Amino acid sequence: MNDQLVGRLTSSSARILVAIENPDTEEALVRLAATLAASTNGELHLAHVMTHGNGRDTSDKLARLTQMATEAGVKAVPHLVEGEDVTETIQQAIGDWGCDTMVMGWRADVEPDAVLSSQNRELTKSVDVDTLIYKGKTSQPARRILVPMGGGSHSLMGVQIARDLADEWDSEMEVVRVARDQECRSEDPILKRYCGQLYEDTKLQLNLLDIETPISVVPASDIVSPIVGRAAHFDLLVLGASNDWRQEEYLAGSIPDEIAYNSPASVLMVRSRAPTQHRLSSIFWEHTIRLELRPTDKWDAIDQMVNILLEEKQIPPSQIQPIREAARAREQKGTTSIGRETAIPHAPIPNLPGIIGALGICPQGVDFDASDGKLVRYIFLLLTPQQNYRTYIPVLAQIASFMYSDEARASVLRCETPAEVTALIKKQDSSRPTS
Repeated sequence: MNDQLVGRLTSSSARILVAIENPDTEEALVRLAATLAASTNGELHLAHVMTHGNGRDTSDKLARLTQMATEAGVKAVPHLVEGEDVTETIQQAIGDWGCDTMVMGWRADVEPDAVLSSQNRELTKSVDVDTLIYKGKTSQPARRILVPMGGGSHSLMGVQIARDLADEWDSEMEVVRVARDQECRSEDPILKRYCGQLYEDTKLQLNLLDIETPISVVPASDIVSPIVGRAAHFDLLVLGASNDWRQEEYLAGSIPDEIAYNSPASVLMVRSRAPTQHRLSSIFWEHTIRLELRPTDKWDAIDQMVNILLEEKQIPPSQIQPIREAARAREQKGTTSIGRETAIPHAPIPNLPGIIGALGICPQGVDFDASDGKLVRYIFLLLTPQQNYRTYIPVLAQIASFMYSDEARASVLRCETPAEVTALIKKQDSSRPTS
C-alpha cells in the first residue's frame, strides 16, 4: 500500500505568508490575501520584520490586520519578527512556517530604477514559493477582472488565481490574447487563422483548468497597448510574470513591467515557483506506463488508467472509487483533450499536495471528443491537489510542450518498452532550464 499517499490525504491546506512592510497601509493587501486563502481553505501568516524600535505600536497594528482577516472567515496568525536583513528573515520564516505562497504589496513606481532597487525584487529572487505582488488603486473588491494570457506556468497560474478571486467576489472575468501582427489588416486570411488558433488554444487551456470565461483575441502590432487600453474598463489586471523575472538584467522593462506601469487598473503580478520539483520523469515512471491500452471509449480509458495506479500500489483500494468519480466528473464538464492526439484527464483530490500520474498509450486511438476531431493516443492521468492547483499547472504546460511536435509523438508511439518512454521523458526534462 502507498503509505505516502495516505499521509498526503491528511496533510494541511495552503499557507500564505503576507509580507507586511507598513501595517498602516496594508489593509487592501490583507483583504486580497484573505480572499485567496478563503478560496483554497488556507491560512495566513502576517509577517512584519522589525529592524528598529516601535515594537509595541507595530504589534497592535498587526493584531488589527489579523483581526480583519479573521472576521473574513480565514485563520490568520500575526508574526512580529526581528532581523537585520528583511530578505533573509522572510526567507527563514517561509521555511519555518511551511508557507507555499508569498503575497506582498508594491507602492513604488513600476519603472526600471524603482524595480531594480526594490526590496520586493530581492525577496522574489531569493524565495522559491509562488509569489504575488499587488499594486492596488482601490481598497474595494474588483468587480471586473482582466487576465492577459500568453502561455507558460506563470500565465496559467494567474488565470486560476483570477478565477478564484472572481468566484469569491462574484466578479466578472475576461481573458485576453494578443495576436501580434505588424500590419493588422482585418481581411488578412492568415491573421484570421492565427486569431482562430489563439482562441482555440486558449479555450483548451482554460478547459484543462475547468474554467469557463469570455475570451477575446485582439490583433495588434504590440502587446502592451491593447492590454493597457482594455484595462481602462476593468478594476484589476492579473498578469503572469516575465519568465526572466529572476534575472536581474531582465527584471525591469519586460512586457509585464510595462503593462503594470501603464495600467489604469490595480495590478496583481503572479509568478509560480520554479517547477523543477515536478519534472515529468518524477511523475511518470516505468511501472505506471502502459503501451498497449485498448479502451472502448474515454470512460473505459479513465477507468483503466486509474487501475494502473491501483495495480502499482500508488493508491489504496479504498480510494479507487472516489478517484474514478472525480476523474469522470471532471471529464463530464468538458473534454480534457488538448489536441495533438493527447488528453490529460485529472482527478482533484482533497489535501493532496503532491502529484501522482500514469501514462497510457493507445495505438488504435480512442474518442475523447477532441475539438480537432482526432482520436487520442496518449493519455496522461494526473491526481492533483484540489486546494493547491499551483503545484500542477507547470506540469500541464510540460506535457503540452512534450507532445507538441509530430516527431515527439511518433517517437513515443514507436517505443516497445516503458523504459524507452521514460528515456524520452528524461530527455525532455534535461532540455528544460533548472531555474
